[in-house]
Amino acid sequence: MTAKSAETPRPAAVGRAPLPVWLLILLALALGLAMSWTGARGVWLHNTFSDPDDAMQLVQVRNLLAGQNWFDLTIGRLDPPHGVFMHWSRVIDVPLALSIKTIGLFMPADMAERLTRLLFPLMLQGLLYAGIARLARRLAGPHAILPAIVLTLLSGLMYAQFQPGRINHSATQIVLVVFMLGSFVEALEPARGSRAALAGLLAALSLSISLENLPWILVLGALAIGFWIAGGAALRSALIAFGLGLGAALPVAFVATIGQAHWLDASCDAYSLAYLVPGLAGAAAIVLLGFLSPRLANRPARLAAALVATGGVAASVALSKPVCFLDPYHGIDPLLRELWLRHVEEALPLSRFFAMRPVTALSFTMPVVLGFTASVAACIVEKDQARRPWLAVSALTGAGLIMCFWQIRIFGFVGPIALLGGAWLIARLYERVAQTRGRALSAGAWLLVLPFSPVGWALAATAFSETPQQQPRNACLATSAYAPLAQLPPGLIAAPIDMGSHILALTPHSVLAAPYHRDNHGNRVALDAFLAPPDAAQNILRADKVTYVVNCPGMGELNALAKRAPDSLAAHIIAGTSPAWLTPVPQRGLFQVFVMKP
Repeated sequence: MTAKSAETPRPAAVGRAPLPVWLLILLALALGLAMSWTGARGVWLHNTFSDPDDAMQLVQVRNLLAGQNWFDLTIGRLDPPHGVFMHWSRVIDVPLALSIKTIGLFMPADMAERLTRLLFPLMLQGLLYAGIARLARRLAGPHAILPAIVLTLLSGLMYAQFQPGRINHSATQIVLVVFMLGSFVEALEPARGSRAALAGLLAALSLSISLENLPWILVLGALAIGFWIAGGAALRSALIAFGLGLGAALPVAFVATIGQAHWLDASCDAYSLAYLVPGLAGAAAIVLLGFLSPRLANRPARLAAALVATGGVAASVALSKPVCFLDPYHGIDPLLRELWLRHVEEALPLSRFFAMRPVTALSFTMPVVLGFTASVAACIVEKDQARRPWLAVSALTGAGLIMCFWQIRIFGFVGPIALLGGAWLIARLYERVAQTRGRALSAGAWLLVLPFSPVGWALAATAFSETPQQQPRNACLATSAYAPLAQLPPGLIAAPIDMGSHILALTPHSVLAAPYHRDNHGNRVALDAFLAPPDAAQNILRADKVTYVVNCPGMGELNALAKRAPDSLAAHIIAGTSPAWLTPVPQRGLFQVFVMKP
């Protein structure tokens, strides 16, 4: 018997994916659609919006289709007459507008919008599965693809950023960070260093959409330098490629998405000069380090050069607008920060979220913690070049877990990365047991999908489930609730902040307030009016030429304002003692609607 034949054979199911990857993705998409069928029916039959951002994204796409300038991101019906220039870009509008126009050739525009809102998140789900499968194959071999896809499905993506009807930019950004990591991991192989250029290109594209992925881009840049310090010449090509890709794409993304009139703006909440300058400085520093690599023969020399380069980049940050890297929302009105932004659920720090909803917080946190632990274990178990990619996964997962203590919305971004550790552990355990005790017992490894997935923790916590807090609010945001309001003559509405996007998308009216920090003036006027005594509120609203005052009791916003100011307009509306200058409009469904008397 030869040495080769004496080796323990790898089980067939472990050595390759049991089905073609494309078929696994289609099956996962079908299962996800079945699990979210109620939501999909709501979008198709009732034009449901599950989140205000989706409603506002559609408003922005409609403006583009109606002929608004590519660089003009003003929502004219938000705080008129000047409107609000949004911090979003046109990048997401492109596929949405093309889809609506194409489908609109075969069905009414309203139905084309609904079908687009179903197809867009489904397409992004498919891309996410493909990106995760690519990473799983690269990190742990073909046998890790199936557990990775299953864990992605059980992450609950079809209930969150990828649910039917979601068209805002967050899902796209999650897909981009997965593909950035995939290209970066591939580039860690010395022969494939040029793949890092794609990671740099994707990073620039991501910044042109929003700043959500900026922390991940910074981590990847730091990893590129760190691996080069440790590995020297072997990582030189990847370092140079990443810097060249990023440096070439940043200015292209800038001029393609930002109008010339705003080139000198240093906005903190969107891609601007405040980020372009440090970004170019960082890209140049990375490329320079790569070109100097032959002269830096040892790790201390490379470390010293990296520290000098980092100092140069830090100087560029200091010369641009350093506050942007500390608080992108620093320009928001203090009262709005206190009464609105501080209570936006996705912006809550993890500590507050745990205090408010401990069971849900646990189901979000534990899969990431376990995924990080498994990734660190992979760093220890894997050898040589196989260890380096897991260091990257561990770094991004650990950074994401830390950032969740700033805002829990980070869970949506770190979750797909964290599950890679779970896929590795399941695959390795399956392989080990299959080789020693047989494939029947090895199937028990699949039980690990439960602790490594939010759905698993949610199922385990059903006995301790929290009382639903969103039902009255959901009724206030149901599309059908806005039909009676849409029948009134167009006017300017003062309403709770979180109703603003739905009013814009579902009625012809304009609004003072909407859940966007750039609407400083309109949001502050609305808050001032609702907090003021009725006579003072009348003057505030007349000064802005408000036509209607609207409330939906289930939103809870006016209730909170009434507690803060017991003699306020909000308190009188809640109590049913509206002032004489407001005329109630009867039979408006869930809403209290008042017309301001001339």
